[in-house]
Amino acid sequence: MNFRHLSLAVALVLPLSYLGEASAATRVPRTCSTEHTTVFERNSGIGGTGHDPAIPPGGIGGTGRENTIPPGGIGGTEHSVAQSSGIGGTGHEPGVPPGGIGGTGIVAAGTLINVSGVITVEDYSKKQLQLANGDEICSGDKIATNQDTKAKILFADGAILYLLKNTEINLVDYHYSVQQPELSRSLITLAKGDIRSVSGKISKLNPQKYSFKTPSSTIRVIGTDFLVTHLLQQEGALDAGTYTKVISGEVSVQSATSTIRLRAGESSHVMLNGTQSIISSGGGTCSVP
Repeated sequence: MNFRHLSLAVALVLPLSYLGEASAATRVPRTCSTEHTTVFERNSGIGGTGHDPAIPPGGIGGTGRENTIPPGGIGGTEHSVAQSSGIGGTGHEPGVPPGGIGGTGIVAAGTLINVSGVITVEDYSKKQLQLANGDEICSGDKIATNQDTKAKILFADGAILYLLKNTEINLVDYHYSVQQPELSRSLITLAKGDIRSVSGKISKLNPQKYSFKTPSSTIRVIGTDFLVTHLLQQEGALDAGTYTKVISGEVSVQSATSTIRLRAGESSHVMLNGTQSIISSGGGTCSVP
């Protein structure tokens, strides 16, 4: 079966490494701590806020991530109001060191490498910029590629995400902790386009908190290599919706109508209305909630 006649067909044989364009020697690589500190300082004064810009600004020290935690006074709070973190705001989790004065506590989720073409990001503050090799990828980033782009994100837990042309993703939430594996999590949404994912340690440490979402499905994985394409409209003989193909391991594809478990070599299609089916031989299993 012709699984996809566009970039996904290329992705099926995509090697695990490829050459990219080198960034200019004079360019300062983007970092999550520097960029977010600048943004939040303007809104929160000394100390800034924690992870989420929706949290009310604190005094000196700011607040932690959860919006149920009140703003801190001098010293602010870490993950709970009982924990003081000194001037310098707070971190995302108790295991993450506090930021500097005005710091946000946001740490990098991963690093962008092997960039070929134009790739852009919109961060939490809606600021947009073009990315290059060596730039950090932060939790909350919305990343887009153009017609001639491909790139790779190497995450802190060792996971690899390949981005192909005309693709839009949102790194909704990412945190990796060796000391507290129960806090590790990753949620990435695919608005359109093609990705290939090789999962890392989070999928093994905390599999229930490791997932990908498209407008029509949720994909959960345990130690696997798989491809996902989301089409906003029909393209040739291909209907709109989400296509998932497993290269190795297993994935669970959940939609509004059913859940399908796919193994290596199997594929599925989820229509925009949630109806899904297996589109390859091998016999994935299907259940209706």
